[in-house]
Amino acid sequence: MPFPLSRRSKLPTTSTPGAVQIWVGARPHRLWRGLLGLVLVSLGISGGMLLLGLSFSMGLQLMLDPEALPQVLARLQRSQQVALPPATSLDDLRRQAQAAQQRVGEPLRLEVPDTERRDLVIVPVLEAASGAIVSLNLFQTEGSEGNLRAIASLPITPLLKDAVLAPWRDSPQAPTAVPANFDFTRVVPLPAPPVATDGLWLTLEGSWQQQGLTLRYGQLLYVDPQAQRLELLVPWSSPANRPPQWADLDGDGPSDLVIDETVGLEPALRGLQVMPGPRVQSVSWVRVPVDAGAQASNYQQALRLARGGLWQPAQTQLANLKTPLAQGWNPAAEAQLRLMERHATITRQQAEQDWSTPTQHILALLIDGRWEAALTQLETSPELLPTLLNRLGVDQGRLWNRISAAAALPDPPPALYVWGGLALKAQQNRPSNRDGATPDWLNRQPVPTAARQRLAKVLATLTTTQAQAVASAKAGATAAIAPTASPVAQAIALPPLTALIGQALPIPAPQSGYAAPGQSLDAALGQWYAIEVRAVHQDQDWQPGAGPIPAQATPAAVWPMVQPAAQASPQLLRWVSPTTGVSAPLTVRGLSLTNGIVTLLATGPATNTSVLPPLVFSQGALMWLDASQGETAEPGAIAAATAFLGIQTSPTDLTEALPTLSQHRLDLTGDGQPERVLTWDDAALVQLQSWGGEVEGTAPKTVIMGQDNRVLYSDLVEPQTLVALTSPNAGEPVGLLVHQAGKYELLIWQSANQRFE
Repeated sequence: MPFPLSRRSKLPTTSTPGAVQIWVGARPHRLWRGLLGLVLVSLGISGGMLLLGLSFSMGLQLMLDPEALPQVLARLQRSQQVALPPATSLDDLRRQAQAAQQRVGEPLRLEVPDTERRDLVIVPVLEAASGAIVSLNLFQTEGSEGNLRAIASLPITPLLKDAVLAPWRDSPQAPTAVPANFDFTRVVPLPAPPVATDGLWLTLEGSWQQQGLTLRYGQLLYVDPQAQRLELLVPWSSPANRPPQWADLDGDGPSDLVIDETVGLEPALRGLQVMPGPRVQSVSWVRVPVDAGAQASNYQQALRLARGGLWQPAQTQLANLKTPLAQGWNPAAEAQLRLMERHATITRQQAEQDWSTPTQHILALLIDGRWEAALTQLETSPELLPTLLNRLGVDQGRLWNRISAAAALPDPPPALYVWGGLALKAQQNRPSNRDGATPDWLNRQPVPTAARQRLAKVLATLTTTQAQAVASAKAGATAAIAPTASPVAQAIALPPLTALIGQALPIPAPQSGYAAPGQSLDAALGQWYAIEVRAVHQDQDWQPGAGPIPAQATPAAVWPMVQPAAQASPQLLRWVSPTTGVSAPLTVRGLSLTNGIVTLLATGPATNTSVLPPLVFSQGALMWLDASQGETAEPGAIAAATAFLGIQTSPTDLTEALPTLSQHRLDLTGDGQPERVLTWDDAALVQLQSWGGEVEGTAPKTVIMGQDNRVLYSDLVEPQTLVALTSPNAGEPVGLLVHQAGKYELLIWQSANQRFE
């Protein structure tokens, strides 16, 4: 009988006099322990070296190509196969899932070209409460009864926020109040690629909605019928709400994928080359994939132009290198060239299309690198400059990257330097962390004298426009008010509105009103809306109404103040339900003034029936909380909210009776401490009413709790509902937009009363 290596045994041999007592196994055990130690040390060193090598390899890859991060993360996650029970039935799977508080999703039969393996089925398992996919299971059907033989299983983890929000890198329009993780909720087969592949391609998907945005995200899933395995590949997300599309990027047939990551007017297409293995390789704007030799610097410059968003020059420069590099030209280089061409086509089409607002047209020209055409249009309509400067002021580097990349080219067009000066002017009162965007940038450039004169003339129009606005305000006030009312004239010269919130009413084409420069009140422009301004963002603060405007002021004097917010891509939201809506762009074409009340005149798409009045808001001004993305409400917070209604019950009963009640943690008061926002759906409200709570149940309800469980806001007993929050600024309170009595009101945090009022 062998002895355990982990201990020594002291055994007597006999009791015969003179017998020697020995340690059985002492030396062999020391030998085995020594050998075991050497083995463990060797394994540890080998594992450490392997881990070090892997870390160095991945780290080096990320240093050379930051775009490889999603692939690195995907490689760490892929092929996490786990054991499955033997043959079973779908009913058995449902019972097992139910016991684990899960449920079985709809089975997905796979179209496998190999007839011997045609009966493959993917069965997702989901969390019962949230519907999030927690595992994918691959089965093969057997026999006439449809029994399932387990082949492989893959655990599924949600995508992290950083991976899903990657398209918003350096974008001022990034969504706010997003969840930390994004769950997958469905399995979607991709169309079969036009070029045959060895396996089947699907994508795990989910959707996340914020008013005006439907973000579609997912992760590529590969099924290998021959090896009988599932593999997760790279994650993806599309603000344009589009799934991956097959394309021919490398010249070897349409077997590559393109993800549309476009935000706003800036085209952003992510190319994925499908390699054997399978392996997916992102088209990089950093890596030179060929031995470029003497052409290496020219190749690098083409990639710099692409990174700067100058797609047409980038495509031209790289295309010119294709013939000199013919011997080394490969599919990766071809993919870079063709993806540049796709971007250039989009920017060209945008620059040449008709736009409803001149500001958008100028921005489209700038994105396509048409500096002279954009400047000529601005010089023709100088009244657009305040709005353009406002747009340039919130730019977080994309336009400046384009300007600096174009300035590095031989013989840049003189108009480029004018736009560089305007970008610096827009940023002079804002913190900037962009490389090269320094106040002396223009002085370090070879700017022709004529370009400096054009820049000075354009900037002079800004001063003239502001002076005219003040003069018009003074003239309007002096004509209708006693001369002693000089403060009224000063009230007109307020800082511009950077954002607004309003309520839209469909109207016939207005018969009177002020048409903004370059606009008209023509009935042929489409559906007209009168927009009552309910709140504005001015001087870094939100305030109800449209600000202190004297009743006798002229619309022409007021327009420069409202123009930046009115022309900054306002959205019209039609409510499908009290918690969901569909948005569309709106064009503000003028305004009317009645006793100091501003009414904007705008056109947009016709709206169908709206549950609440159509809402108008500047893009990026509001945020919404998705109840499905919240966390389970804490018992203490629930107890405090119900006690506010006079309901007394145990925390355990509350959590069991209100399983769908969710909460979000957000700093709403600007004190650095998160408040808890509890969202009450219909089921939770019915439960409150069954306990005797006097709840106003005509709309979803919200309760906001402080750290000490004190109620800071509640509409449980009020005939109103919280519909949105203002987008937060660091250290500032958030405003609550509520709907009550047929209109919208903005509630502001009152620190003295510790309430939103």
